[in-house]
Amino acid sequence: MKTLHLNLASRPYRDYKPLYAVVVITSLAIAFLMLNNVETYFRYVSETQTTRSKIASLDNETDGEKRRAAGADAQLKGIDLITLDSETKFINAQLAERAFSWSELLDRLERVLPDDVRIRTISPQFQKNGLVHFELACDAKAPDSYLRTLTRLINSPYFSDAFPRNVMAIEGAGSGYTFVIGVDYKPSVARVVER
Repeated sequence: MKTLHLNLASRPYRDYKPLYAVVVITSLAIAFLMLNNVETYFRYVSETQTTRSKIASLDNETDGEKRRAAGADAQLKGIDLITLDSETKFINAQLAERAFSWSELLDRLERVLPDDVRIRTISPQFQKNGLVHFELACDAKAPDSYLRTLTRLINSPYFSDAFPRNVMAIEGAGSGYTFVIGVDYKPSVARVVER
């Protein structure tokens, strides 16, 4: 058997009032939240205007610095470092040689050399460690002057590694002896030379 429905209306009755209430309340909430978002956006834009302009100027400065750094890098890559290094070493060697005190050397040699020994030539060679190597060509009157000169150079605190190179006796009117000694000199201000 079929159940009876006692709905006497021509159309079925449905109550839409709660649905309309929910739609209106939701629409009002959406409108309120949208207005709140718009107001927050405009407040953000107005309050961050100075900060954004500072950031933009810093970005421009950063870009400029990057361009300058790239230009400096390009200039550095264009420099021939090997040639520059060799030129610098040459100039430093020349400066060390020019700053060498010849008067100090000659004063010390005068104190070390015996009275009967005369220096004929001095040939300096500036070494990397700051020492100056000399080849001393000397003339002497006595046969033992050579040994006395060598001993005094060895005992001096300013000279080291004295080594005989050549000894000859000179015969005739200007008889005497000539000898060559190689010795390292320690100047009071040693200048290290890079070659």
